[in-house]
Amino acid sequence: MISEQTVYLIVAFLWLIAASHAAYSLWDGLSFNRFVRDALQRDDVIDVNGANMPRVAVIMPCKGVDEKLHETMRKLASQTLRPARVIFTLESRNDSAWKALESWASEWRDLAYEFVEAGLAADRGQKVHNLLAAVERVSDDIDVIVFLDSDAVPGHDWLAHLVAPLKDERVGVSTGYRWYTAFGGLAAGVRCAWNAATASLLADERLNFCWGGSMALRRERFESMKVRDYWAHALSDDYQLTRATRDAGLTIRFVPRAIVASTDRTTLSGFMEFARRQMIITRICHPALWRSSFVLIVNLTIGGLAVAALTICSLAGWYGSQTAGWLALAGWAAIMALAGARAVARQLALRRLLSPPDLTWRDFAWDVGATLSFGGGLHMNLFLSSIGKRRIWWRDAQYEMVSPSETRIVQRR
Repeated sequence: MISEQTVYLIVAFLWLIAASHAAYSLWDGLSFNRFVRDALQRDDVIDVNGANMPRVAVIMPCKGVDEKLHETMRKLASQTLRPARVIFTLESRNDSAWKALESWASEWRDLAYEFVEAGLAADRGQKVHNLLAAVERVSDDIDVIVFLDSDAVPGHDWLAHLVAPLKDERVGVSTGYRWYTAFGGLAAGVRCAWNAATASLLADERLNFCWGGSMALRRERFESMKVRDYWAHALSDDYQLTRATRDAGLTIRFVPRAIVASTDRTTLSGFMEFARRQMIITRICHPALWRSSFVLIVNLTIGGLAVAALTICSLAGWYGSQTAGWLALAGWAAIMALAGARAVARQLALRRLLSPPDLTWRDFAWDVGATLSFGGGLHMNLFLSSIGKRRIWWRDAQYEMVSPSETRIVQRR
């Protein structure tokens, strides 16, 4: 029989680990807030009236008519930094998006564009296949290649801010990020809470990564980093570009003003399928990030549950002393306060960047509320469900990720 003192020591040890992780997470949230504040003070942006304005090609992969596709097209046409060319890349001209894009793009008066029919992918992700087909159409007079997801609705200065960091020779890729808003019911709120936890990682150039929906690099960097080779048989465009950038000894610069808000509708089942797919891709393509995040969640969850259980059992008179119960309650409250404070810091940073309807009180409530309640369980479930998995459905195909650079197409719908 384990003595009470031994139980107290075990719980104290688990609490100490959890509290350390919670304190680190708060520091992470405060660093993110500081990073955003400093970035806004610098206001790093391309001078659109300058003599050395870069020529930019925007590549947009499309599959079907997304809910926000028309809005994305409208915002793309109104950028302060005008793209020299927009390249729409699709698997087939029979895709419903082809005609819709043609119709909307025909209204552009001073923006050149073209369509690329990439064909069916054989041994890589369809999106990567489409991107590679589009890159082959980028002419030598283009300075910067930008990738934009069709459902990512950018702000008017998005392109000018995203391209600006590339003047620093140490920067290989500049990237934005997606903010899923909590507007739209239960599923949207859960998705917002899940997505928010990753945002603050982007401020640390040692841990950050490219986000495929909003990223830019110089055309010469695309060639020197041999991105084609990294993408040749890959499923993930952004994680492989992250790998290529790191291998080249360059940095990835997160651009807060290149965050794009997403308000598209979802369901709980649809969100869970999407989130599990992302976790599986992360585990295979960025295992260090997956492991560090998993350890954080495990330690926070186990430590928090240990002190919570001791609190309930002691104060209810089932086990131990009342003093131990009150101490455990204080320990549990400390963990929750640190974790909640990180969410608050993150929300304060985002309020420097976004405004209603892209960010409202709902986002604050879901982010902070989930952190203090079901967030740990949600993340734990997704981490556990990704262990040992290599097959995912993405759009109309089932892929098997043999490795970050090797993909098999198992079947198609």
